[in-house]
Formats: sequence, C-alpha cells, structure tokens
Amino acid sequence: MASTPILKAVLIGGKGFEPYEVLYRKIVEFEYKYGVKVQIMHLFSHPELNSFKDKLKGNEDVDIISSHTSFLRSYYHLYADLFSIDRDNARALYDDLLEPLKLSTIINDQFLIAPRFIDVSLLHYRVSVFNKLGLDLPRTWDDFLQVAIRIKERINELPVKYAYAFAAKGHAVVGRFMELLHSFGGKIVDKDGSFAFYSQEGIEALQFMADLHLKYKVTHPNTPDFFYDDVSSSFKNGETAMVFDWPGWDYVYKDPSQSLVWRDLGLALYPYGKGGRFVYGGSHGLSVIKWSRNTNLAGTFVLFLTSNENQYFECKAQGFLPARKSVFTKLINDAKKENNVFEISRLDLYRRTIEESYLPVKIARWREFSEIIWPLLNKVIRGELNAEEGLKIAYDKVKYLERYNTIE
Repeated sequence: MASTPILKAVLIGGKGFEPYEVLYRKIVEFEYKYGVKVQIMHLFSHPELNSFKDKLKGNEDVDIISSHTSFLRSYYHLYADLFSIDRDNARALYDDLLEPLKLSTIINDQFLIAPRFIDVSLLHYRVSVFNKLGLDLPRTWDDFLQVAIRIKERINELPVKYAYAFAAKGHAVVGRFMELLHSFGGKIVDKDGSFAFYSQEGIEALQFMADLHLKYKVTHPNTPDFFYDDVSSSFKNGETAMVFDWPGWDYVYKDPSQSLVWRDLGLALYPYGKGGRFVYGGSHGLSVIKWSRNTNLAGTFVLFLTSNENQYFECKAQGFLPARKSVFTKLINDAKKENNVFEISRLDLYRRTIEESYLPVKIARWREFSEIIWPLLNKVIRGELNAEEGLKIAYDKVKYLERYNTIE
C-alpha cells in the first residue's frame, strides 16, 4: 500500500502574525482533495522567517515556504518557477494580479512567488479625538505635524495618551523612511540603480521622523523599540490617536473582543509632500523551494492556497486586500450590496493608494540593506546621531550592494 505523500512547509505565523494563520484552515481541504499530508514545520514571524532563509544551504527537506515581494530579490535563488511547474494555472494567477504586483513577482521571466494579498497602509485615527478638537484630516506632512502637536497639547482632555506611534525598529523603519523620502522629493535609488537616499531630501525626511519623537515629543515613548505589532497594539489598546497601519489590522480594530477603539476608527489617505504621496507596498505570498522533493505537488498546493476562493476567504475573514483583481472587485460588490459604508470607503481608500501611490522595493539585497541601515535610522530617532551623519554612515555601509540592483 502506497504511503501518503507529505509536503513540508515553513510558513509565516506565530506571535504578532496570528492573522496570517487563518488561511491555513484551508489546508485540510487540500489534504482531503489530493490525498496528501501537509506538515507545518515552523510558524515564524517575518524576521524569524528571513533568518531561517539566510541559513538554507540547498539540501533541507522543505517543499513550501512563505515569501514576500519586498524580499524576493534577496531570496529568489531559493524558489522554483511556477510557470514551469503548472503553466496554465500559474498564468491564470499572474494575469489576475493587481498591476503593481506583476513586476514584483517575476525575475528573469520566472514567476517565483504566488501572492496571497497586497499590503499598503492608511492613516488610522481616532474619530472622537479629531471631532473633539475640531481637527481636519491632514493633507500634507506639515498638516500631520500640526495635528499631532494639537493632540499632544490637549492630551489630558482626550481618551488617548499619545498622539502618534510608528515602528522605528527593523525593516519597518526602513519602509517608513522610504515613504517619507519619496514624498519629500527624494529617491531610495535612482534610475540607474544607484543609492540616492543620502541627499538633502533624505536628511529632511529622517530629521522629520526624529523631530516627531525628540523635538515635538508627539510619539509614544517606546517608539524606538516598536515593530509593527507594537504599533498596532498601542492603537487598539487606546493609547495612541494616530498610526499608519496595514489592512490586516482593520478587522481587529473593529472587533469589540480585541479592540477598545472598535466604534472609533477612522481611515484616511497618507499625507503628501512636495514629491507627492508614496506608500510602501508589498505582498506576502508562497513559494516552492527549488530543491523540493515534490515540486509538482508543492506547486499545486501554493496555487490552491492563492486561488480565487481562498483569497476571498482570507480577505473576508481578516480584512486583507486580495492580490487578485477579480477578488478585489467581488469584495467591492459585496460591500455595496450590504450597504456597508465603512467597508466601501475602506476598499476605495486602499484601491486609490494602490493605483496612485504604490511604492515597491527596488533594492535587490533588501534584506541585507535593511539590516544594515535600520540601526542607524534608529540611532537618529533616539538622538544618538544627527540625520546627516546617520545617513552618510548608512550610505557608506551599503554602497557595495549597488551592483546587485540591476537584477531584473
């Protein structure tokens, strides 16, 4: 009697990443349909997942791994081409992707990641705070600063402790710096792939981040130690009036069993600067390990979990934004049929952000780049370095990575 095939997977999940695990409830359907056992070897946070990939040598017994478009060019050598595994179904997925995602999934004409959803941020704010103080939503970054100052000045009258919090740790702070840099008129890399962040615009953007914390003191005091989940916790627990956060947290914020702000959540577009409005975006997804012992079955699994039906399930359950155009349209139609005013507005704001402001990573060694640069950005925010000094040191440390940025 033939033994049951086993697929071994290393997936994103665990503390702070629990919402990503909801999709894995669908694995039992795959196992039943294909007579397979899927063994989840590890559930890793995003930083842990990257550390795991750093150690892969090419002979490990792993078939499927969670991946991300921002880090694709750091790890593309680990992944198999989905077009080669299942041309028709992989092409159907690729053709249905939102346009900004398509280029982020392909290297050397190989389709290396099947996106689960797309991530961009919006301003999340406490409606009651804005109403009590008669505040308008900030249109520019200067507006945003003035709003934060007003909130801080009246903090004793408000149901919050702090005006603002952001993630100043890990690759999170690099993404936020990249947004501000472009909004202030600069670029992280120029058209030739050379690093361009050490510039007047870069200094101004980083100084703005530091000033929010050090000069104007409008931030949560633990901001320098915050990663994404810390920011979200500070908002849902009612401590912070404004954060920039991802769509996967929206349903948590609206859930009275998990959030103190469930009746007090507002969403708005990012502020803009002289360079425009830019929002760091990317996509969590799934990839087949190149040396999988079950390549075809692993490809089937990856395409199953990112199917129309499963993207719809995950987005309805968790509030994620689907990577597929067809599913995005279905969610919009659902909201209109239900006359769900919040959801209609939410999806419209995110769709506008994706279409008008999407800022993908264009640095090949993003993993190495962000690991080198984030501690220096963090030191500036803590006041241990000034903005120009921090950026100059960062630029000198990462300049050797420029030669990799021409990977297509």
